[in-house]
Amino acid sequence: MAAEQQNPETTRAHGGLPDLTGPLPPPPLLDLVRARGAWVREELAHGTFEAWHFFPHGSAGSAPTHVFIQPVASGDPAAVARGVTTTVLRELRPAGAAEAARRGHRRGHTERYPLAERVEELLRTSDRPTEAYLAAVALRYERLADAGNRSPVRSLVDITGLPLGTVKSHIQLARKKGLLEAVGAKAGGRATRRAHAVVAAAEAGDGSG
Repeated sequence: MAAEQQNPETTRAHGGLPDLTGPLPPPPLLDLVRARGAWVREELAHGTFEAWHFFPHGSAGSAPTHVFIQPVASGDPAAVARGVTTTVLRELRPAGAAEAARRGHRRGHTERYPLAERVEELLRTSDRPTEAYLAAVALRYERLADAGNRSPVRSLVDITGLPLGTVKSHIQLARKKGLLEAVGAKAGGRATRRAHAVVAAAEAGDGSG
């Protein structure tokens, strides 16, 4: 798969909704998905087709919500005429696109979200459930919920690679330890100051800096 993410400095806004981490797709696709998020382009069928994967803001690392496939102008006319066959569809790699979105997120958003890289690292590598890991769960859960993700728990399953029941228990444990709190009737929750402090301390205590 050839999935690509351009330098965030090359991005621009469309209709007031900026593409956060990747290359811009053709304008018709931007009109169809009028939301904030990251686009990842994937070449299919030896460059005859291209797939555009869209990841809403706050969901990088989980599956794309939209995937569009279209011919490339320089593609083989005969292959284009055959259309998007099952062979072409089998080349789709949403997991690879998600990894590209994560790389772009880490590369382009350290200023916007200073602890993002540490949070992602803790979610993937911590000896669970340490306090630092649970604090990372709280911060990531908050961002997913704030981004309008309808199933932040399942997105955390994708990010951590843990079973659904385990992730649910970790979220509850984060609440019990005062790392994640409810916000009125709002769905989801908010990471507490303590959660931010725990992740920041974990980052400061990391031997790599």
